[in-house]
Amino acid sequence: MTAIPSDQRLMPAPKSRNFILFSIAQCVSFSGDWMQKAAVGWLVWEVTHSPAWVGAVALSDLIAAFWVAPLAGTVTDRSNPYKLIWLTQVLAMANSCLIWLLVVLNVVSPWLLLAWAVIDSTLQGFNQPARMMVTGALAPPGRVSQAIAANSIAANIARSIGPMIGGLIMVHYGVSDVFLVNAVSFIAIMAVLVQVRPWIDRPGLAVRSVHFTADIVSGFKYILRAPQIAMLFALTLSFSVLARPFTELFPALAGGTFAGGPDTLGLLMAAQGVGALFGAAWMLKKRAPLTLVRVTFAAAAGIAVSLMLFSTTGTFVFALPLIALAGLFHVVCNIGMQTMAQTMSEPAMHGRVLALYTLVFRAGPAMGAFLIGFAAHWFDLQVLIGLAAGTFLVGIIGTLPAVRRIYFSGRLPTTAHEANS
Repeated sequence: MTAIPSDQRLMPAPKSRNFILFSIAQCVSFSGDWMQKAAVGWLVWEVTHSPAWVGAVALSDLIAAFWVAPLAGTVTDRSNPYKLIWLTQVLAMANSCLIWLLVVLNVVSPWLLLAWAVIDSTLQGFNQPARMMVTGALAPPGRVSQAIAANSIAANIARSIGPMIGGLIMVHYGVSDVFLVNAVSFIAIMAVLVQVRPWIDRPGLAVRSVHFTADIVSGFKYILRAPQIAMLFALTLSFSVLARPFTELFPALAGGTFAGGPDTLGLLMAAQGVGALFGAAWMLKKRAPLTLVRVTFAAAAGIAVSLMLFSTTGTFVFALPLIALAGLFHVVCNIGMQTMAQTMSEPAMHGRVLALYTLVFRAGPAMGAFLIGFAAHWFDLQVLIGLAAGTFLVGIIGTLPAVRRIYFSGRLPTTAHEANS
């Protein structure tokens, strides 16, 4: 393991203000991301009026994530977190400026938007594991789950206000201005990175003498050999493919199912964000590891039931609260899964575990959205969302015996390494 410099060892433990400050900056950055996400989705819908194309652009996460995540995990474990985040933020800002220019020049096409989305997903793939590591690194001892919850609150405030602001900009000024505003929003996270630099400006923790490809392979082996982590990834995969894709399909739901415009899209995304905000606030309470496992699996069942109910209503007024409820269960499950991934894995493996977790969490919804969107050419989109959620619920019920055996048969290990020893 790489030795930590003496000045790093002398640094005092981070205080709550560190992760709170970082969360506030992330809120600004995420707001810009959600504005841009809404704008890209609506732009694709305007150009194609095709649910399949909306799903295909969402599939860009899958295209990028499969080759990025294994590399990103090893790069994160070997790299200085501060420098890695800074580099990816600068490149993402430049990418936002690029799509702004393409829209201004009126040269957008479905294939060009798909290519741009792949580039954006690639940058996010390298950025996300480092951000997740920093969130945990800035938390005081024993407060990792609260730091993740605070970050989730920031993300879901952004999920609420970002699409609404983006919708207003699209209605009153045009789609191109959304991308320009997003480029400016990156300044906030860059400024805060400078403030928290003493706690994250350090060498990578992975052993550099090991070959790069061997490090990649070891990440996969590590996950498969730890029962708690393997079960966690099974939940994350099924959750991501079957339950999570409803947000990626919002543009098609807004423009097709509910025959609306950007304002309808903004309301759907805002409802999901408001529900998620309440869920994240509830998760600020400190919980024992076994309680966290129960909450996580209960929330997984909750989102399945919410989406099944959503699939039965064609009235927008009734659909919004169900989307909000799905958003609540979604974020509770996400916080639980991410906390388990961080607290049950070895520090030197955090980057690889979190990168592969991000791979599943990003690529799964993209695949699910693509398949559901494609099938929507022949079947009702809402019905398909409900069927996928029902399949997810059946899977959760079927795995409960294994969950009890793995997590509740004895003392829950602190780390995956302890589980194997």
